[in-house]
Amino acid sequence: MLFELGEHASAVATAQADWERDSRTHRLWNRDATIFSNSDEARWLGWLELPTAAPEAAIGSETLRAAIAAHPADTAVVLGMGGSSLWPDVLGRTWNDRPAAAATSASASFSTSASASAGLRRRLFVLDSTVPDAIEAFLARFPSERCLYFVSSKSGSTIEPNALFELIHARLAAKLGAGAASRHFVAITDPGSALEARARAAGFLGIALGRADVGGRFSALSPFGLLPAAAMGLEPERLLACAAAMAAACGPDVAVDKNPGVALGLALGTLAQRGRDKLTLSLSPEIESFGGWIEQLVAESTGKTGQGILPIPDGGLGEPARYASDRVFVDLAVAGDETAKSRGTSLDALARAGHPVIRIELADAYDLGQAIFVWEMATAVVGAVLGLNPFDQPDVESAKQATRQLMAAEQAAAGRGTVAADIEAAGVRIFAAKTLGPAARDAKGDPARLMKALVDSLMPNDSFIVNAFLADSPEIRAKLERIRAAVGPARRVATAVSFGPRYLHSTGQLHKGGPNRVVGLQLWQSAASRKGGALAIPGIGGDFDRLAEAQAVGDFRVLSERGRRMLG
Repeated sequence: MLFELGEHASAVATAQADWERDSRTHRLWNRDATIFSNSDEARWLGWLELPTAAPEAAIGSETLRAAIAAHPADTAVVLGMGGSSLWPDVLGRTWNDRPAAAATSASASFSTSASASAGLRRRLFVLDSTVPDAIEAFLARFPSERCLYFVSSKSGSTIEPNALFELIHARLAAKLGAGAASRHFVAITDPGSALEARARAAGFLGIALGRADVGGRFSALSPFGLLPAAAMGLEPERLLACAAAMAAACGPDVAVDKNPGVALGLALGTLAQRGRDKLTLSLSPEIESFGGWIEQLVAESTGKTGQGILPIPDGGLGEPARYASDRVFVDLAVAGDETAKSRGTSLDALARAGHPVIRIELADAYDLGQAIFVWEMATAVVGAVLGLNPFDQPDVESAKQATRQLMAAEQAAAGRGTVAADIEAAGVRIFAAKTLGPAARDAKGDPARLMKALVDSLMPNDSFIVNAFLADSPEIRAKLERIRAAVGPARRVATAVSFGPRYLHSTGQLHKGGPNRVVGLQLWQSAASRKGGALAIPGIGGDFDRLAEAQAVGDFRVLSERGRRMLG
């Protein structure tokens, strides 16, 4: 790990000395909540022990892994949200298209698992959308009778995976019968949850239990992340071994300047205090999806009490003049990556221009096991530096509550619709946050003038976001990225495109609980406008059309109440 911090180096060195003097690494490992906000942090530090946990606890029982290995499904699908789905998404995007021989190691020390010994090889995908078009497109691509599903939810009550399970199970049961359909599902949840009870009653293929003292976004090295890896035919023991090596390197007796996780956290926390709170990530193409995992971990952990670090997974680095003085650049490179040289040239120029630059190199993709622990430790340290609780997510619940209220109002109105737009023009329904009230009135219902007013409101160190409750198709993403590309360089602000409901459990916490420097667009399709009829949610009631709309509108309302400058 190489730090090029320029004028910020002395401030970071002071932070390191203070941390060392107060024995904070020891105190963190001892679950001392006083180094954070002194609330309930001690309850959520079980992730420190995951790298050295027994495989039965960290991955799943040998019996369950054998049953998964023997299952005839050729595709594994995680039905989850946030921390339960983002690491599996990295697994799939990193390893799905590699030849089977390249995806596993020849090392005998990592060939003892049921999945590895059976030579199992499945591709892994994540379904975490409530958007009907996205759901139907996914189910059309992957026939359910050929899939093994992991229903992943720590609480067991998360609406998205539960609704998706009910839909898919009902369709499978119509083909195979209820009992046979249930054998296509594995539950990953915490002990005593409603999902555990449902899985036992329905006769799931199996159940893996997480730890109650590990939060969702810190659960990658638990069954939530490692059992899907085993189902693919990867080597979860190898990921754990890499993490264990890094946990030792980040241990309580390691000096701060030699401790990768603590050093990274102190640098990021100190830089954030000095206004460098936009974490711009560049990664080797092989591990590019890991940026989304970092995004959730850092944004949801730090985005509260009016503070926070906004990660920006960036597909390409620009010239130094493109960026304002709110950036820190972190590059993660896999050894042998042919693109690392060009990124290195850009990073050199950024460092010369005074931007802080941090470079991290991994030996191979399995070193993501190390990277998981480094970033978890660093995120905890950032929380301590900023004096906040990095393990809660108070503003995620605010959007959930708004969704529930809208769904209840919709039900009370018997489907007549309860969401009224502020402006209707050219067939488009537009919602304007109250902070844009004067600008919205001046625009006189003209969408182009409204958009100009939104962009004109951008100030230095703001961020421009595009949140879309739409299908994440290449065509839609390309259109949204064009908006992002037009605004960012012109205004020298950080920009991001996110798809709902995934972002609600990621950057959504920071949007609402972090600094009031958020400007952007919230896009969704109204339930009434979608063709083909509503996509019902069996067993729960209601439909995905209204759920997705309620999630989008509910989040928009909370953003508006928090004074964010938004158009919907």
